[in-house]
Amino acid sequence: MPLFDFVKSNLSVLDVISEYVRLKPAGSYWKGACPFHSEKDASFTVSPDKQIFYCFGCHSGGDLIAFIAKIESLTQLEALNFLIDRYNLEVPEHIKKTASKQLSGQSKENKRNFFELCSAVAEYANKNLLLNGVALKYLNDRDISEKEIKHFNVGYFSSGPRFINSFVKKMADRGVLVKDLLEVGVLMEGRSVLYSPFEERILFPIKDSVGRFCGFGGRIFNDSDQRAKYYNSKESAWFSKGKLLFGLDLAKKEMQTKNFAFLVEGYTDCVAMTKYGHLNTIATLGTACTQDHLKLLARYINTLYVLYDGDSAGQKAILRLTQLCWDVNLDLQIVKLPAKDDPASFLARNGDLDLLIKQSEDIFSFFIDSTGGQFACCSLSEKMELSQKVLLVIAKIDDAFKQELLLQRASQVMQIPMQTLQQQMVSLRGRDLNLHKDGSFDGKTDTVDVDANGQQKGVSLLEERIFSAIINSMDRAEKFFIEDDLISYFAEYVQFLLSKVKGSKDFNSFLDGLDGSDKDWVTSCSLKFESVESQDLFAQLIFHFCKQNWKKIVQDMKLKLFKANHQADELELQRLLSLFSKLKQGIQIRGLI
Repeated sequence: MPLFDFVKSNLSVLDVISEYVRLKPAGSYWKGACPFHSEKDASFTVSPDKQIFYCFGCHSGGDLIAFIAKIESLTQLEALNFLIDRYNLEVPEHIKKTASKQLSGQSKENKRNFFELCSAVAEYANKNLLLNGVALKYLNDRDISEKEIKHFNVGYFSSGPRFINSFVKKMADRGVLVKDLLEVGVLMEGRSVLYSPFEERILFPIKDSVGRFCGFGGRIFNDSDQRAKYYNSKESAWFSKGKLLFGLDLAKKEMQTKNFAFLVEGYTDCVAMTKYGHLNTIATLGTACTQDHLKLLARYINTLYVLYDGDSAGQKAILRLTQLCWDVNLDLQIVKLPAKDDPASFLARNGDLDLLIKQSEDIFSFFIDSTGGQFACCSLSEKMELSQKVLLVIAKIDDAFKQELLLQRASQVMQIPMQTLQQQMVSLRGRDLNLHKDGSFDGKTDTVDVDANGQQKGVSLLEERIFSAIINSMDRAEKFFIEDDLISYFAEYVQFLLSKVKGSKDFNSFLDGLDGSDKDWVTSCSLKFESVESQDLFAQLIFHFCKQNWKKIVQDMKLKLFKANHQADELELQRLLSLFSKLKQGIQIRGLI
């Protein structure tokens, strides 16, 4: 058995994709919002029986290896190795031998070593924290107990040559060399000694979405420490601050259950939120929230509550978020904290967070109130600039009703007549130019390559439905097929695929034998229609097809009957008469002619 087949036969496409997408049952399929493009409809479909997925919006599809390759930005081979590592698959020796080259890539080995190194450092720092009274007291004073320390693997990195030497020795015992620690930035070389940028910092280990340690956030805690408040691991192929979220691996189950999450700015805020029962909380890594962060969260939830600090810096950060959420299938709600509070301090003084959540405001309304609220005291040129800024935001909202409500809100806040704002927005969207998501314009027109029904291949919707029924019966005892005499009336593309079906033992072997575009079309076709369960229902589809092509069938049948009669081929003559009689009778019974 090939390695690819082994992995696919030992994993469920539903289990793998459910790690990334919220799916709900829909008959024999599961559906959800596509993680590869922005959408409100659940056009992303997974078939556990066929072990495939397909999105009818962006036309992404394939098996579980194709899904991992796309969502993790990996090659097919890297995705294969990713799944073997992620699910701890024990590959039999005879399969390993035939696939030794696939399993022995240097990049794969480097990746595994990186995660193991980060895990070893996290474990060591966690044990070191429990031995340090000063660091523990700081955390306890911040209302972070041993329970939270254990939950988040919080650690502490001491300072000085003695500690560094001990650390290096312990890492060597785990097979981690100094050169490896230098390469990932946990250690650095001074003039005569090694040191770490994480010294005298509380260490918050960062994990990726599947729970692998991949970096660290270090926070100063001594009042006399003049260094930057946070220091993060250096960027690498497996650690990117703009794509990772602290606590996601721990929060995602609760997020999927509740269908919403809380986003905070700092590690300690995330820990505090979790302590007070808000297990669906994540934090950015001391950096601004990015569109990649929002797209990642949209895989798990519909609504995101943003709890940034109540100071001006926190409010500005929220306003920046408004520019990121156009192409993300996510509703952002702003929870307004008191001016001097962050989530941790608000909860510590028994603030009523549930009340603030009920009073939360959607991000567009928040943007209009915050931006338009400055309107009255602005100069004329500033008013022009602010109104355009607000209208550009509203113009990019797809929902016409929501757009109307926000225009009304803007009209009230800025004291500008509704009609004037509507006219100005139309002007912004006009000039035969495109309004881009970032507010810029150009003179090109959008083109969309629609391939939903396969019409570019000359295949009718009825032909698709018939072909779908055939391939969906390939793994059942009762298989559907088309009489050879009727195949020639189908589109050439369907004829080509039917010839492939005949030589395949099951659906997956048929699919694996196709090239890229053919595989995508077949995947789409297999998931597009309700399953046809009986021969009678399939026969009805065939008779509808015959009705559409009746004139041509009759003409061709007459020619074949004439030829068989002329050649005195009695068996062929009887077969054709029986087929023609059967088709005509079926069509007449169903009132199609």
